[in-house]
Amino acid sequence: MLNVLSPSSQMEEQRLAALYSYDVLGEGLENELDNLVKLAAQITSAKKAYVSFIDRDHIVFKAAYGLLTQERIFDRYSSVCQHTMYTNEVYIVEDIRTDKSFDTSPLICSEDASVFYASVPLIDSEGFSLGCLCVVDDHCRNLTASQIEALQTLSVQIITHLKLRRKNLKLIEETKRSEEFINVFEASPEIHCILNREGDILFANQAASKLLGYQKDEILGKSIWSFCFKEDVLKISNHFDAGLKQGNKQFFLDYRVVDSSGQIKWLSWIMVSKADRWFSYGRDITEKKRIDTELTHLSFVASKVNNGVVISDDYNRVSWANDAFTAITGFTLEDIQGKPLGDLIRGPETDWSVIEEARKLISEKKSFTVDILAYRKDKTKIWLSIYSTVILSEDGEVETEIEIIIDITAKKKAEQELEVLSTVASKTHTGVTICDENGKITWINEALCQLIGYAADELSGKMLGDVLSTQQTDRQVILEARAASLHKKSFSIEVLAEKKDGEPIWLAVSNTPIINSLGKVERYVELITDITERKQVERDILQAKEQALQLSEAKEMFLSVMSHEIRTPLNAIIGMTHLLIENDPKPSQTDDLNILKFSGENLLSIINDVLDFTKIETGNLRLEFLPINLQVLCNDIISSLQVNASKQQNVLELSFDKQIPALVLADKTRLYQVLMNLLGNAIKFTTKGRVLLSVKAQKENESNIDIYFEVKDNGIGIPSDKKEYIFETFTQARTDISTKYGGTGLGLAITKKLLKLHQSEIKVDSLEGKGTSFSFVIKFDKASQNQTQQTSKNVVFEGKRILIVDDNEINILIAKRILMKWGLSIDFASSGYKAIECITKNKYDLVFMDIKMPGITGFETTTIIRGMDEEYYKNLPIVALTASTLQDEESKFKESGMNGHVLKPFSPTEIRKVLTDFLV
Repeated sequence: MLNVLSPSSQMEEQRLAALYSYDVLGEGLENELDNLVKLAAQITSAKKAYVSFIDRDHIVFKAAYGLLTQERIFDRYSSVCQHTMYTNEVYIVEDIRTDKSFDTSPLICSEDASVFYASVPLIDSEGFSLGCLCVVDDHCRNLTASQIEALQTLSVQIITHLKLRRKNLKLIEETKRSEEFINVFEASPEIHCILNREGDILFANQAASKLLGYQKDEILGKSIWSFCFKEDVLKISNHFDAGLKQGNKQFFLDYRVVDSSGQIKWLSWIMVSKADRWFSYGRDITEKKRIDTELTHLSFVASKVNNGVVISDDYNRVSWANDAFTAITGFTLEDIQGKPLGDLIRGPETDWSVIEEARKLISEKKSFTVDILAYRKDKTKIWLSIYSTVILSEDGEVETEIEIIIDITAKKKAEQELEVLSTVASKTHTGVTICDENGKITWINEALCQLIGYAADELSGKMLGDVLSTQQTDRQVILEARAASLHKKSFSIEVLAEKKDGEPIWLAVSNTPIINSLGKVERYVELITDITERKQVERDILQAKEQALQLSEAKEMFLSVMSHEIRTPLNAIIGMTHLLIENDPKPSQTDDLNILKFSGENLLSIINDVLDFTKIETGNLRLEFLPINLQVLCNDIISSLQVNASKQQNVLELSFDKQIPALVLADKTRLYQVLMNLLGNAIKFTTKGRVLLSVKAQKENESNIDIYFEVKDNGIGIPSDKKEYIFETFTQARTDISTKYGGTGLGLAITKKLLKLHQSEIKVDSLEGKGTSFSFVIKFDKASQNQTQQTSKNVVFEGKRILIVDDNEINILIAKRILMKWGLSIDFASSGYKAIECITKNKYDLVFMDIKMPGITGFETTTIIRGMDEEYYKNLPIVALTASTLQDEESKFKESGMNGHVLKPFSPTEIRKVLTDFLV
């Protein structure tokens, strides 16, 4: 007895939906299944076989072999297959007569009188039971294992056929749907196109072909933009660019196309972007545009309240006039009602023949337009333009005449002035064009014809920009100029154009609109000049400027390299001098060491000034004001120059005003260079004479003081005509000076520029053969008590650990000798890789990092450290040690993550300041 659980109603509905999706209950698939059923009978040596599909209320024998009964549809609930299809295995009954499950089965009740029954369920790939493959016989028997396996294989084949049928049905349905869509598109009066990303047409319906006047094969594959009206392409392109940048996928626009006959048509167009396709549809709105234009014109006319409107009957007698007519002529409706208009506005100089011709045209039922000299009510002259329209009755007779009357007095006056202008323009060598209100040429002078090679009739009615433009022309400039014209604005532009013979030409175009009394543009006047030569000069200047910039960069690079080469040994000299002074020298050595220290620092200052001359020229040099003792500075300068003065047998003296405060805020390096330049020159150009440096206090208040400096000698002096000349770079007062005295002529130029940074002007007073005096005044701020204490504050850095990264052993030695005196714990690394190794193994409070090292540079090393994960690596203070003066390294310090830099050679004061900033 068969015992199988029935599925839920929900599952049954899903099973039936799956069965119906194969569409096998009707016609179709018989031949394929008949062969498989026959094969099932042959394999199992059975006399009969069939395929049953279980519907909602019926069982359908879709294919059968050997059955006597011709009936193929049976009641579901009398069938065993409705249960066996859920067994998931081959179900075999050797004798159905002894099995109560078959009591009502048509297998017993029908004329076939079957005895043996075997079935295998038909289960699709989604797991739904659709029916069974069955074999029956008229005697008791069983199946072998191979026969059972064969039946199962055949059931799989049946399901495969079903899947193929469903797939084919879907393909047929999709094909039909596609054809229906295509038919819809083809039958649609609207235009439908499919484009690729480049705008090439992949599909176009019949409406598109009809609109453009081309066969379909002439349209497909072409760019949609090839059919666009030329002047609309840029507008469309800008519209798309702006929309795509904002992320738009759908675009609405109206634009013009040109059909096969050259006729321009308007399209209202919608384009939608999906994947790599543009789906486009639109309609022909040419007629709508025409109607809109006419309505616009009618609205324009109706809004012109300043124009007179007069209505007359068939006998030319006025019946109505608006207020604008009264404003124009002075005649009221009462003045003219019932009278012919022409009789009222005529005067001594009116051309009566014009009025008679107008009345003749009305009698012939024709409309007309005339310009006539008329008279106002107060007898003043006025020019009128009269537009007359005749309205006919149903029987074709004149019923009404409507006249629109415009005051054109100003226009006539402008025309007269234009005649004078044309006479003048025809004689000038500057090109002149006169254009109508739409910008189209009405007149050009002979000078323009000769300039561009076109005759007047070739340009008449055209826009000059359209004729002379080339692919190299900046169309945006022209479009912006035209936009200005629409707003009644004058403009001046410069554009690259092309003569008729193809020769390029640069033109300067100045456009002026002529506006009438109503505020409307009547015409435009353009003055056109050939500026080709000027443009060439500008290009030459730009090229020269670029070359000068390249030379300046090369100079800066050279100076930077020289700076690095000079500063490296100078760092050892100054560093060792500092160490010797701090190492308790003998009293007899102290003065010598101080002079050596001062001279070394001064040499460094001179090198800095020479290398920074580019900064002075470009305005990038900044003064650094710190508290200094002016008297000590001046004494040091005098002491360092005594040797040179003695060689020239000169007396070098200092006169210092005791009223000057002990400390002022000044840039010691720059002030030193100014005084050294002036004193050095004075000594050099004086023999057996006297050189005096005078420093005196002038104006003084609580916060600042003006100090007067003068360098005076009794040497060779300066010729009166050379006093200003000496401040120019690389120049000297006489050609023999360089040979006799040496020097480059750069010192005074630098001195003057440095004093300008101090807001001071240098003055020179000299007599040739008598001597020279240079003087200047600088305003100094006084140093406060806090600033004074800050400069002398002694800081100790006990317990702090720092890392010195430098590949130069002398630099390491100097740094070690200086830093260890301040209680610092110091480690050293000779390369970037070793520095990274030290930093990852130890914790440091500060790192001094050399820039140029073998392997990786200081910049690269710092970048690697900053890229490590821990906060320690990101916050560790790293200060660069550099001998380079390249300006772009300032930005590299920040980009790599460095906290600052010290320029070699460095002094203990500078190093102490850095340590104080980061460790205290």
